[in-house]
This record gives sequence, C-alpha cells and structure tokens, in this order.
Amino acid sequence: MSKAPIAILGAGNMASALALNLARLKRPVRLYCIEEDVEEDFRKHQQNSRYLAGYSFPKHVTTSSSIAATLHGAEDIFIAIPSFAVEDVILEAKPFFTKKIQSIVSVTKGLHHETLQPIVLSEAAILPVYLRKHLCTLGGPAIANELAKNSPTGFLLAGSNKATVQRVKKLLETATTKCATSSDVLGVGLASALKNPYAIALGMCDGLKLPANAKSLVLTLAVEEIQHFVVASGGDGRTAFGLAGLGDLVVTGLSPSGRNRTYGELLVGASSKKPADLELGTVEGIPATSLAVKLARRLKIQTLLLDAVDHCLRKTHHFEQPFVHYLTHLQLS
Repeated sequence: MSKAPIAILGAGNMASALALNLARLKRPVRLYCIEEDVEEDFRKHQQNSRYLAGYSFPKHVTTSSSIAATLHGAEDIFIAIPSFAVEDVILEAKPFFTKKIQSIVSVTKGLHHETLQPIVLSEAAILPVYLRKHLCTLGGPAIANELAKNSPTGFLLAGSNKATVQRVKKLLETATTKCATSSDVLGVGLASALKNPYAIALGMCDGLKLPANAKSLVLTLAVEEIQHFVVASGGDGRTAFGLAGLGDLVVTGLSPSGRNRTYGELLVGASSKKPADLELGTVEGIPATSLAVKLARRLKIQTLLLDAVDHCLRKTHHFEQPFVHYLTHLQLS
C-alpha cells in the first residue's frame, strides 16, 4: 500500500474518527479545517476537543486551512463535510486534483437541493472526468465516537470501479472495522440520505413515550419506504435492508446520541422547532425531509410516514399532531 498522504476534507466528528482509523497505516493524514479553534487545538495538543473530545491524535495526523496543502501529493481523499457545503468545497479543491489520485470517498449524506439526487452523484458531476471512476460512497451504521473507540463497526462501500473499492476497503478495515462492498452507488446514496427523516420519526416515538411495538412498526415502515425510493430510482431494492439502509437507520434512529432522533424526541411538546432553540447543532434530517417529499412526488411513490414527518416539520405549533394522526389512522395492506 502507498505511503502517500491521505486527505480528509473536513475536521468534524466523523472526519476525525476516520483520521484515527487511517492513522494506523502510518501514512500522513491531513484534515482540511476552516475552524481556527479546531486547527489550534490540533497544533497545540494533537486533539479535537470540539468534535471528538478525549482522543489524542498521532503526530502524522495534521490539520490545515489550506485546501492546496491538504491535497498536495494525496492519493486517497475522503469527503466528510456537511451536505450544504460539498459543492463549494469540491469546486475549491478541483484545481488541486491530479491524476495521481486513486480514490475519492464520499462520506457526506444527503440529497442535492436542486436535482434531488444523492450527494455522491452531484459530486461525480463536478469532478474531473478522469476521477469519476475512482469515486465511492460510504454508508452504514457508524457512530463516529464508537468508531474512534474501536467498537465493532460495519461500513458499506459502493463504487463502480472494483479496483478502487477494494483499495478503499483495505484502507478502512481493521480487526474491528469491517467493510462490505456494493456496486449500487445510487441505492447506498439514497438510503444514507433518507434514514435521517425517518430517524426523526423514531425520535418522535420516544418523545411520545411510545413502547417497542410502535417503534418497531415505524422502523419497518421506514425501511419499506426507503426501498420504494431506491427501486423507483433504479437502484437495488436489497440495499434498503442492508447496512446502508436498515443498519444505518437503526443506529441513527435508536441511538441516544443520534442527533436526528434526539431532535424528533425534543420536538414533542416543544414551543419551537428550531434546532438551536433545542440546543442542537445542524440536523440534516430537516432539509432532507422536504427534499425527499419532492423526490417522492417526482417518482410517483406513496410515502405516508415521510409525509407525516414533513407535516410535523411544517406545523407552526403542536408539531407532533400529524405524526399521531398518521399512527392512529394507519391502514396496513
């Protein structure tokens, strides 16, 4: 395996956990960081107290606010930034891409605000043509803090080029981190984006103090709707029941640390639906819900559970009422 630098565009929670994972390869790992406090913390203490507190990074893991310096000589690139910033960052990085790059791994999950395609497809559209075959997307049930602790974790890596997929698989796999592979880039991208709105629904179950029966029902219906999206879009329906679909939804929608789940729980009985008012950061499931509803209309599929979540997010008060109405008037076929 090459000793060339690995570049990570981003320095947040998952980006930092990936850096710890990749540091074991003894290759230089560089994180692109635009937050001065995070960069200073790395420089002075080799830590990221803001996003991944309690861990010290080896000296060969560094940060830089220069995207050119981050990418210089890199053969493997991970994109781990919020969905709203992906296009801008890739366009900024584009002049520094070279033909030496062997893999670009999209960790960002979401739907494009105009095309309604998974973020990985919008990334492919703006990459240089010679790099598109090296683009993969990473899905699956992976909480960053647990990955950092070397807790057993399973990813699903999807790409069109088998050699690239196998290269990235070797980069990521450890005794505790495993990586399944797939060619269903579209399906993995969709499932990874759609699990966030449905995690809000599972959080509302917690806020309403609904027991396991109800949560299991909502979870099952969510996976079925994700499958409808994937199949109608031309992906592999089986993806919805694998690591990137069911697996990611379980960890996002049931884990106490899942931000989308927490948002759904706090929404019940709240006086505001703004994440900041609920002492939360960015909740990716909020914009993903409205975009997913638009996509469902375009695909002409029925998504009653997603619609219920969307109604909750558009209500000005008593946010949980559409969700309760959905559950009490649910008709199973």
